[in-house]
Amino acid sequence: MPIHAVSIGNFKGIAGVTEVVIKPITIFIGENSSGKSTVIHALASLAQSVRLPNDTRPLILDDEVATVHLGRFIEVMHSRNYNDAICLGVNVGTKPLTVLRASSSEENIEEGIVKACYEFKSTKTTQDVYLQGGMMSCGARQYTLKRARGRRQYILELAGVEPGLRVWSESGFLVMDRSIHRRTEKSFREFYPFLLGQRNIVTELKKVMYLGPFRQPPQRRYQTRGSSPREVGAQGEATIPLLANEAIQSRSRRHIKEIAKWLEVSTVAKNLKVQRVAGSDLFDVLVTLNDGRTHPLADVGYGLSQVLPVLTQCSFAPDGGTLLFEQPELHVHPLAQRPLARVFIEAAKQKNLHIVAETHSPDLLGEFITQIRNGNLMASDFAAYRVKRIDQQTKVEEIKIEAVTLADGTFDVDVFYNWQTGFSSTV
Repeated sequence: MPIHAVSIGNFKGIAGVTEVVIKPITIFIGENSSGKSTVIHALASLAQSVRLPNDTRPLILDDEVATVHLGRFIEVMHSRNYNDAICLGVNVGTKPLTVLRASSSEENIEEGIVKACYEFKSTKTTQDVYLQGGMMSCGARQYTLKRARGRRQYILELAGVEPGLRVWSESGFLVMDRSIHRRTEKSFREFYPFLLGQRNIVTELKKVMYLGPFRQPPQRRYQTRGSSPREVGAQGEATIPLLANEAIQSRSRRHIKEIAKWLEVSTVAKNLKVQRVAGSDLFDVLVTLNDGRTHPLADVGYGLSQVLPVLTQCSFAPDGGTLLFEQPELHVHPLAQRPLARVFIEAAKQKNLHIVAETHSPDLLGEFITQIRNGNLMASDFAAYRVKRIDQQTKVEEIKIEAVTLADGTFDVDVFYNWQTGFSSTV
């Protein structure tokens, strides 16, 4: 199940803790430097913290192999004060909270919404980031985590239950304590959902995939070097290796065919072909244009090479994943930006994805509203946010959109905001 909401506090332009709801399609608009990417960067930093090889840092904001590069901790903090903490958290929706009894194999199956918000701090001299504490809800249970004296020791408390447990962080911000299994049956029953909640959060964060606004330019020929990526990468650098591996490993080439179909829907091309060069690790990428002529990717214009990673990410995304895009429409003609919205809707429906994007394109946002009006996208599955910079802070304001039935029985959409002001200084 994808990420349902993100909590952010003292992070980049956002000062106070703010919760932003994430829908199957979520769009952020606003002027340059307003903070449109803040939610995307918060999610990307949490995701890379659990996905990169790491057993010391609970929050990775920058690294040579990081997905998103945000800088030093003090540069990311809104307050620029080492006494304060950055707060980041997620809501991963309703999850099973199965509890095994300590005395038998009997299961007590519960379900509840799992959400958490973590507090991160940093040392001043070495910039070592550490987990200060946090809060987690697992259904009706409310847990509080507080840092103890030990470097990785914490006190885990459950409201209404005394005393708390001393637990240890094994890696990152995932707190796991196998000694809970050796506690009394009551402690086991009451505290084990916390561990399940942590596992659920990590599982969903590992399915978050980020594509930035700066993507690699097209090449005349691509070398895969035997790589086996699972996503396109922050700059789309693994797009062709993904396609090349399918070209030689699968007869059906399902993803290549799907991407070719989406290219045709977007009116930028009619077909896509990935072919191996004489048994080597080199591959040619050929694109058939609307006039029927076939050319190497490097010869068909920059925009196609920039939208190809977007379509590839959507096609290869795992079921229930959360996809993050910065300016997915970059270098794409406005006539092709509107069909891109339809691709996002189709991908989100097919794979239960949540697609989160920040955009400068009124055509992209306008097409989502048109698709709601046409009944192809439910208003409840779409969220649009206007991001503003006010008094040195980033403010995120939801654009209210409602589906309405008119007096004559026809269907329409009310947009309670002149959203086009997010793209122009004139109304």
